[in-house]
Amino acid sequence: MELAKAEELVKEALRARRLILIVGLMEVFYEGRAASTLGPGERLLIIKQDGSILVHRPSGYEPVNWQPPGSKIEVLLREDGLLIEARRPSPQEILKVLFHEVFDVYSFKLNDSAEFAMYATEEEMKKAILLEPSLIEDGFKPIEDERRVSESGFIDVFGVDSSGNLVVVEIKRRNATTEDIKQLLSYVDGIEKEFGKRPRAIIAAPGIQKSATRLLKTYGVEFRCVTPKRCHEILQRKKGLDKFLA
Repeated sequence: MELAKAEELVKEALRARRLILIVGLMEVFYEGRAASTLGPGERLLIIKQDGSILVHRPSGYEPVNWQPPGSKIEVLLREDGLLIEARRPSPQEILKVLFHEVFDVYSFKLNDSAEFAMYATEEEMKKAILLEPSLIEDGFKPIEDERRVSESGFIDVFGVDSSGNLVVVEIKRRNATTEDIKQLLSYVDGIEKEFGKRPRAIIAAPGIQKSATRLLKTYGVEFRCVTPKRCHEILQRKKGLDKFLA
């Protein structure tokens, strides 16, 4: 693509506050709290609708250079290439991207008003189960969490059921795999050696991978559908109750 054409497309997209993707051969220069240079290479430049700007190399998920939202962006066609500058007044920073070749320019007007929700981690799922043991079953009583089992590792939740049987609970925030079942069984073996009787084995997860369902039946492992979202709701409710009681 001719650099003059690329300049026209980028300026038009900036005026319309569109998301811009520019692919080409570029050099990158940064001055601000530090200073850096990145020699010529084929990369992707992203200019977002809020004025943030990111330079990505062909591999890796993190940008090699970037400027945050609200940057003032200017486009200038020079003899040595197409220059795109992103400036911040406070702190004073400038990111310069000099294109020697532009392979293509894409722009889009995107709408995204959805709220991002990140639900419970496995640690938080464990806390929710300790707060509300009925997530596993009625009458379940946790005795200990993160219980060491010889060389096998740590049991997420160790407890007893309503009949006094020992119970080992393994928690996963995604669908359980055959490896997860095998890990749980190693904990069960450790508890059996320690107490002289075999405990019940329960895997608590949103689901079970098809490849793991056979192991459930073969070794008598029980499954409980416990989702990160449900655990998040329990923790939020508990937090709200704490505020009320305070």
